[in-house]
Amino acid sequence: MTDRTSRIRGTDARTNTPVTPPRSDAISLPTPGTEALRAALSEDGYRLLGRQRHQRGTALGELADLVCITAREADRLHGKLRRHAAHVRLDNTLNPSLDPAFIPVTGLLQNTGHTTDLHAARFAQQMNQLALVLESYQAVNRTPEL
Repeated sequence: MTDRTSRIRGTDARTNTPVTPPRSDAISLPTPGTEALRAALSEDGYRLLGRQRHQRGTALGELADLVCITAREADRLHGKLRRHAAHVRLDNTLNPSLDPAFIPVTGLLQNTGHTTDLHAARFAQQMNQLALVLESYQAVNRTPEL
């Protein structure tokens, strides 16, 4: 719903949509899954992948969809790993039992526990899976149609 036009010069009717505050990470963060697809396929190949993905009921369409899903999962896991690392650094930095003056910069992530290792291992596993699926997709696209 829109507000009435204001009588003050220079203002127009405005919608009542909430304004989202600018985020500090508003700069597009690297998405390793999507970037790996773009690097391996080039922009034209990436667009072709998107078109082939919507060809339901065909083997190539299903494989293209699997490639996109695998890349999106790698991006999600990368974001989860980044959020976890940021949380751990913040917790270690703000730990009240530690004197901030004596925390070495390189020692912030020493006591992250096994959770960070699990997130990193899962992300690496997903990137390996993406490489395998992408290799299969490229092999199918290289074969000439009969």
